[in-house]
Amino acid sequence: MSSELTSPNTGPQGFDPDLLDRMIGAMGDAQVIETRCQALIQALCGPLEEAFQEAANIEISARPGDIHQGRRRDLLKALGHDAVYCESEIPGWSQEIASLCGTKLIIALVECLLGGSDPEDLDIVARPLSAIELDMSLLVFEQLNETLQTIVAKSVPSQAPVGNVGKGNAGKVAADKSVVNKPLLDIPEEEDDTLPDFHAAALTINLEFGNSSTPLTLIVPQSVLLKTKRIVGTAVKKPGDASNDWTERLSERVSRSQINLQAAVALAPLPLGDISRLQPGDLIGFADNGDIEVTLSANGKALYTCALGKSGSQYMVKVEGPAGPDENWRSDFS
Repeated sequence: MSSELTSPNTGPQGFDPDLLDRMIGAMGDAQVIETRCQALIQALCGPLEEAFQEAANIEISARPGDIHQGRRRDLLKALGHDAVYCESEIPGWSQEIASLCGTKLIIALVECLLGGSDPEDLDIVARPLSAIELDMSLLVFEQLNETLQTIVAKSVPSQAPVGNVGKGNAGKVAADKSVVNKPLLDIPEEEDDTLPDFHAAALTINLEFGNSSTPLTLIVPQSVLLKTKRIVGTAVKKPGDASNDWTERLSERVSRSQINLQAAVALAPLPLGDISRLQPGDLIGFADNGDIEVTLSANGKALYTCALGKSGSQYMVKVEGPAGPDENWRSDFS
């Protein structure tokens, strides 16, 4: 299904700016853009499935979704709900690519790759991503951009200038590595947006993982699609054994993440009536006599038992041992 989002805009002396954009190749006929988008989505789905399988050893089905046309900012506003935003470029094709991925897919991937959950058992509710989940989303956008670059390299005529770079060709597209910027939780405000509000097309691929389906949307300039007249599908084969790449990268991000710690000390028990009458300045003793035992926790989970001490004027704790038998507590920090 295709739809077109338009914003009223009138040029000097009532001249239609859309007509001018058509004349200079910045805007295409709706049916032409629709046809190019359908061809590109069909070419992307199979290789994208294979890219996910190669990179993470997980099965994600990619199915063609809706196509929308309109100004870039209007498309982002309409499609950017419950999604993470990422800008990217493919040298020799376009420097103005934007993508949106629903948060439910990222949350589910982190739970499965880090905690070993079965995708079929997950019941994910869309929410803002944590810092680790936001880092993880980069891997999804990398797979999309690298797959797109492979297709573009085979689709652009070998000697023709392509995209909105002005001097690239298919050899350039194939040789230079695509660039994926750091994903963002929110779409930039218009005054902070570094990309122009050009005529764009939004191509959605529905990614089915477990029992859920999440939209992955690619937003590209119509001018780029008009210059990419022959879209050829291709299989994606990545060199080397990358089956554990996502899990390893995610574990590395978890290990490097800054986590807030809490130290809890048991106090002497008091009757409820005495507790209700506590006033500022009252003193409560520790439950332990002699060495004070402290439980070190993070994210509400007990990690280590410690001894309370002092170094100079600063109180400190000395780790003495694990707080429990759970050796997989890192999976709770996603």
